[in-house]
Amino acid sequence: MLFVDLDSFSGLRLDDLVLTPSTAVALLVSTASSAACPHCGQASQKIHSHYRRTVADLPGQDRALVLRLLVRRFRCLQPGCPRQIFCERLPGRIGTYARATDRLTSAHRALGLALGGEPGARLATHLEMPTSGDTILRRVKHGPKAEPTLPRCVGIDDWALCKGQRYGTIIVDLERGQILELLPGRDGEALKAWLREHPGIEVITRDRWAAYAEAAKEASPQAQQVADRWHLLRNLRETVERFLARLSAAVRAALQNAPVSQDSLSPSADRPVLPEPAPTPAPANVESTEKPTSQRELERQTKRRLRAERHQQINTLRAKGRSQRQIAQALDISIKCVRHHLRSVKCPDWNPGRRAPTQLDGLRARIDAWIERGGRNAAALYRELHAEGCTASYDAVRRFLQRRLGSTGKPGPRVGLLQRPSVPPSSARRLSFLFLRRAEDRTTEEQALIDRLHAGEVALREGLALAGTFAALVRKEVSQPLADWLVAVSQSSCTELHAFAQGVQRDLEAIQAALTEPWSNGPVEGQVNRLKLVKRQMYGRAGWQLLRARLTQAA
Repeated sequence: MLFVDLDSFSGLRLDDLVLTPSTAVALLVSTASSAACPHCGQASQKIHSHYRRTVADLPGQDRALVLRLLVRRFRCLQPGCPRQIFCERLPGRIGTYARATDRLTSAHRALGLALGGEPGARLATHLEMPTSGDTILRRVKHGPKAEPTLPRCVGIDDWALCKGQRYGTIIVDLERGQILELLPGRDGEALKAWLREHPGIEVITRDRWAAYAEAAKEASPQAQQVADRWHLLRNLRETVERFLARLSAAVRAALQNAPVSQDSLSPSADRPVLPEPAPTPAPANVESTEKPTSQRELERQTKRRLRAERHQQINTLRAKGRSQRQIAQALDISIKCVRHHLRSVKCPDWNPGRRAPTQLDGLRARIDAWIERGGRNAAALYRELHAEGCTASYDAVRRFLQRRLGSTGKPGPRVGLLQRPSVPPSSARRLSFLFLRRAEDRTTEEQALIDRLHAGEVALREGLALAGTFAALVRKEVSQPLADWLVAVSQSSCTELHAFAQGVQRDLEAIQAALTEPWSNGPVEGQVNRLKLVKRQMYGRAGWQLLRARLTQAA
């Protein structure tokens, strides 16, 4: 049975074959009458000497195959050629200075493209093609480049090489479903250069990142930009959430008589419904000279009002004899939050970044030195400080140590406690997701909640109607012109939709194309997920060059 495919090594003669339980060693001798000089190309028949090469090849019959080649050195007969002596080449079969045949290198590269370095090396050893993970990765990175294509429709998105620090740009051919390029950064500069090198692009799909919009407009003015519909619905949902949070009183009044599922209530107490405080009447016949309230200030006022309502609810339930645990379960908050409100005479305000001084502040240098020596146990630190005369409590020492270590201080899961109830149906976030869901995907109870929202106050009905119309436009369920919707929003009193409409106006052409064209950025998001999978499979070895090679080369 043959171990060596001699048809693949024409010009070589098999002189010997040595078999061991795990390896086959073949001695091949070159039989070509002449060889061409690699520098000048002149053929020569004058042999200078012989030398041996050891090359690994594809396995045969469950044995690793090693080729011992006896090849020659020739003298170059071309006058003036700087290569007076050259070695015989075997092009197409064994590369210059290579320790493996071209077909074995291709097999290793295919394993690297599919699995990565170390997993590919383990499989190669099992297939009798032993090599190292570093060698496989090197062959992937230095593999042949993909054939250049002339894309017509491309999708663009960003991805994180190191989240929060380093980002890149991915470009996908939407017609072929292939990754064309990975570019550094997401500021649009590298994208501009790439687009100028591909002037035949007709369609560019993207999210609403301004840098990509400017780069596409500058480098490919002939291309039609298409905004991603999923991102439009996401931006709309966030706008609806802010809108419902601002009108929380109207939302609560609309949902007051709505049937609520049992999984959203505490088993021990119902959620109290308190009367809404009467609005403060504005002074009559007085022209206001103050600046209009900003969107951020409106959100702050809404959160402050919600904290005041929560403080009143907690004290009302406490007056009825409910325990702290029952109050926490009924209002879906932590016991710590309940205790904090009960200890305060008035509603506690939130002052971020402000921390009261403690007696441990003077021992900061001593505690930092203890941490540098490897200390992490709060109990051990407490005993040491207590022996030195510090009167701070154990909890104070533990909290101070967690801050010095950079810990969040959040406790882990506690065993034996009752499960916290699910998010109440009246939360603005949940209602925003529920509102953007298709009607056929809602349950009967969820549809009843949405119907009650639509039957609420005039401002609530108006904002939800406009948001629903835009969602139907994005889903291509209605054919109303986008300009009419923008006019309707400008005449409404919903400040959140005003800001959303301003963003739509700035990117009007791309959004109009998203409502009429079939192109989507969904395939790009799928390729980003694939990129993340490949990146995580390689742990810390997923450098830029290697990622680009694995994602753009064909196995």
